[in-house]
Formats: sequence, structure tokens, C-alpha cells
Amino acid sequence: MEHSPLDTLITLREQELDLVERSFAEAVARETAAEEKLSAAQEEILSEQRIASSPTAGDGAVEAFSRWLPAGRQAVAEAQARCREAALDRETVRSALIIARAAMEAVRTLKEERQEEERQAELKKEQSALDELAIRQFSQS
Repeated sequence: MEHSPLDTLITLREQELDLVERSFAEAVARETAAEEKLSAAQEEILSEQRIASSPTAGDGAVEAFSRWLPAGRQAVAEAQARCREAALDRETVRSALIIARAAMEAVRTLKEERQEEERQAELKKEQSALDELAIRQFSQS
């Protein structure tokens, strides 16, 4: 079978789609990792707070918690910022994925339409040949 420019374009679109799908998976993984770090930072604050508020904790534990708390909050804020960035990255790649899928579908649809046009042209050609044959046979009778 002859390799058409549409076949080449489909191959390129498949490669593009594969690349964007991998990028999307990586973006989702980065977002998940950022969310896990945020959760860990929040859990650390709660853990330290439980230790400082324990009935057996002394003044030193409470003071240590109060000195550590700004750093814990900063870690949470930084993790939240990473989560927002990761979510934006994921949405950007998601948009590219939608575009790549649409481009792939457009090329496939175009190829199918061309194949149908070729099939119709071939059928028309066959019908013309049959008509011509019938006319010859009718005129010979």
C-alpha cells in the first residue's frame, strides 16, 4: 500500500500525542508528590502541637514548639505554593493533551474521508465500465 502524506502526518501526531501523554503523567506525579509534601508538613505541625500540648510536656517543650512553629508554617506555605504551581503545570499540559488528541482525531477523520472519496470514485469508475459494457451489448443486439 502506498504511504500517503496523511499517513506520515498520523505518525507524527501519534508521536506528539505519546509525548504529551507522558508529560501529563509526569505533571500528575509532580502534583501528587507536592500534595504529599504538603500533607506531611501539615501533619508535622499537628504532631509537634500534640507533643507541646501533652499534659506531661514541660515549659521547654511549649517554648520549643513556639520557636519552631514559624518554620513549620513556612514549610506549609512553601508546600502550598508548590501544589499550586504543580496544579497549574498539570492544567497547562492537560490543555496541550486535549489539543493533541483533537489534532490526531482531525487527521484520522480526514484520512477516513479521503479513503471514502477514493472508494466512491472507484465505485463510480466500475459503474461507468459496467454501463459502457451494457450499452455495447445492447447496441450489438
